[in-house]
Amino acid sequence: MCKDINKLFLSTLMLFIVSCVSADDRTLSPPANTQWVNIEVKNPSQYTKPFPLEVRYLSHECQKKRVSGFDGSVITEPSYNVIGIPMQQESGDTWKAKIAITGGGSFKWTLSAVNLGIEYIDAIHLGKDLVPGTAVGVALAFDNDASRNGQYGSVQGDLKLSPKYYPYITEWNLNKK
Repeated sequence: MCKDINKLFLSTLMLFIVSCVSADDRTLSPPANTQWVNIEVKNPSQYTKPFPLEVRYLSHECQKKRVSGFDGSVITEPSYNVIGIPMQQESGDTWKAKIAITGGGSFKWTLSAVNLGIEYIDAIHLGKDLVPGTAVGVALAFDNDASRNGQYGSVQGDLKLSPKYYPYITEWNLNKK
């Protein structure tokens, strides 16, 4: 009888571990009734283009554990799933993407944050022999987990960002051409 209970306990434990630790099951399968976030970027220049969206989903269904480097305690936190979603060029300089708020799947993924922005693909218009630098973007938080650092403000409805980009000059010499 005791062996049967041990086998049942071990089987249940293994089933739980396999269901939550499976690294293969990061697939999204949004339910039919999910809401969607529409991302639209107007490309400001022929020398730039939007980079693929970095979309972070999280799951409270299967928690992950890590050891704190501060005091050695075990911390339980949500599992994360970061995927890249390419922007699709629609008309002229408008690029769009559509993101599911509820990602679904066996982990019951939910949208946490989106990073979007533009990058230079050519810097010839700024000067001879210049090489494009890093991309510039914005992070949008959709839950308390993503906004926990306090650097986010709350927005209702459409969000319109209109950045202006300027070259950063580190050295200026009037004597040189």
